[in-house]
Amino acid sequence: MLIDSHAHMNMSQFQGDLPAVLERAALAGVGEILNVGYDPASIDETIALADKYPTMYAALGIHPHHATDWNGYLEDRIKQLFLRRKVLAVGEIGLDYYRDLSPRDIQQDVFRRQIGLARQFGKPIIIHCREAFPDVIKIMKEEKAYECGGIFHAFSGGEEEAGQVLELGFLIGIGGPLTYPRSILPAVAERLPSSSFVLETDCPYLPPQAYRGKRNEPAYVSLVAEKLAEIRGVELEDIARAAEENFRKMFHGAKDGPVSIAYGLKRNIYINVTASCTNDCAFCTRLRSNNHLYGYNLNLLADPSVAEMVAAVEESVFPGDFREIVFCGYGEPTARLKAIRETAAKVKKYGVPLRLNTNGQGNLINRRNIVPELAEYFSSVSISLNAQDRETYMSVCKPDMGEKAFDAVLDFIRAAAASTMDCMVTALDYPDVDLEATRALVESIPGAKFRIRKYHFPAVAGQAISK
Repeated sequence: MLIDSHAHMNMSQFQGDLPAVLERAALAGVGEILNVGYDPASIDETIALADKYPTMYAALGIHPHHATDWNGYLEDRIKQLFLRRKVLAVGEIGLDYYRDLSPRDIQQDVFRRQIGLARQFGKPIIIHCREAFPDVIKIMKEEKAYECGGIFHAFSGGEEEAGQVLELGFLIGIGGPLTYPRSILPAVAERLPSSSFVLETDCPYLPPQAYRGKRNEPAYVSLVAEKLAEIRGVELEDIARAAEENFRKMFHGAKDGPVSIAYGLKRNIYINVTASCTNDCAFCTRLRSNNHLYGYNLNLLADPSVAEMVAAVEESVFPGDFREIVFCGYGEPTARLKAIRETAAKVKKYGVPLRLNTNGQGNLINRRNIVPELAEYFSSVSISLNAQDRETYMSVCKPDMGEKAFDAVLDFIRAAAASTMDCMVTALDYPDVDLEATRALVESIPGAKFRIRKYHFPAVAGQAISK
């Protein structure tokens, strides 16, 4: 289901055809709309819409443009409304130094007061920020906005700013500007952890490129989702699933679902083999966050049995049109060689090619050359190298096996490249990795191919943020 996490359906642009707009949204797969207040008049209008339409919820707050409207009566009125079930958030609130329609000192004071209300009532916050990022972040830290979380709406910053937002435990709102030809948002969106974003329209404003100059509406959130899927190399349903889970956790208090042993992603089935690993890579979230991936809970408490993995694959296969079954996990699958061989033998009956994702230390772990055993079952193997030399491997991947691990991985690559399996070696564009030197090393091995993977921003410990 798609969720429009930021709309202004009470505005005059929708007065003539709101039922038709909502019907188009439903046809586009939009099952929930968060209507966001911004001034005294819009507060009652937003409540009225939430009361009238089952799929519409409310956020209440005073926009920085209207900060001079703040008074004790208005504050008391908002407090009363925060007790209503369908009022999910405080917003939109923040600072706007672009238009400066209210004095900056008053903007800041009203922003601080509303963060205080969010903390008092335990509501997430929807942040408006325009040409005021340093002050917004400063106030959020000083007023402990991280205790509430929320959405940084209509995010327009770069990678550095995105990192600061994620550090505070806020989600990033992605809307129509993602589709604009000169937008910097695609470069940021490509690197976001999959549990750090939500979708929005900000309708009637900021329509996607195909509707520039026209009224935006909730149905167009599907175009944002499609563009984000294209940028991240996943399917539309993967983006919708991730954004929905992120929203429901933040605004509805949804709890973690059951751990996924097998799950569909990018038109593949992935088997969550293990969370135990022989590396402690600097970029990996395995030990540093609550690991969710595109809406799936991957926090294994124990390694699944062969029977559990086979049953999970059987549930995932039907119905579905999948390209591969991939043995992976946040750990190292070859540490469970017997289990992956038995599982592979049972799931080959579906006629879907099998791929193994590995750190390449399988021979070292099992103290023999296991490549011939793997080649009996797997059509391809993807090996994470992430370093151009032993020194970099030690500092980035931090192998339990010490310095011998790097040479062992290269030996595994040589054996895999010479086998019947298609051999792909990958490296993240992590700051300490020389990608061209890594490419040259890999391509010097006959039969080995090389691919660069995108490094995602670090996840925040304790937050549902994953790569």
